[in-house]
Amino acid sequence: MMAKILVLCGHPRAGSFSEALASAYAEAAKQAGHTVTEVALSTLPVGLEVPDYGDFKRQGTAPDWVLTLQAQIAACDHWVIVTPMWWGGVPAKLKALFDAVLLPGFAFRYRTDSPWWDRLLAGRSARVIVTADTPGFFFRWVYGKPLLRQLKGQILGFCGFAPVRFSYLAPLRSSTPDQRQAWLQTAAALGRAGA
Repeated sequence: MMAKILVLCGHPRAGSFSEALASAYAEAAKQAGHTVTEVALSTLPVGLEVPDYGDFKRQGTAPDWVLTLQAQIAACDHWVIVTPMWWGGVPAKLKALFDAVLLPGFAFRYRTDSPWWDRLLAGRSARVIVTADTPGFFFRWVYGKPLLRQLKGQILGFCGFAPVRFSYLAPLRSSTPDQRQAWLQTAAALGRAGA
């Protein structure tokens, strides 16, 4: 089944290995017949200031790049995010993107007089491809995979994305050219499958 896929390279700098992975995924997905939209965080004017949700509610507007990305998210069946792990989390600019784009009324809605909420982006799946220097066994057994749990449970899953799947590629720092090529092939295989 062909899917509408949004591929976001979440590295704040152009020319990164994350960008190469995102491109490998996107190109293979296109060749397989999927409809693909590509977005690079490095090209977006994301600031680190905290959004004023009250202003968004009063004015009913947001910056153009936010409205564009919201429309792209709303139109997709599958959201692919390729990001490095820095200091145990995503880069600050990617976190700021989540803060600015996944707004109340678009991504979720709290219920009146209730601890529960509506997941307004339900019906979509997600794939997060993470590069890191931390070996996988250490990330899992010592740290407990906090980044994956946050993205799945408190960001993407909170907004309704399900399933949320992960590819953890590490350690990047000591990887060989052959290993990086294998990871690019892994990204391409995921793209062909729309997974």
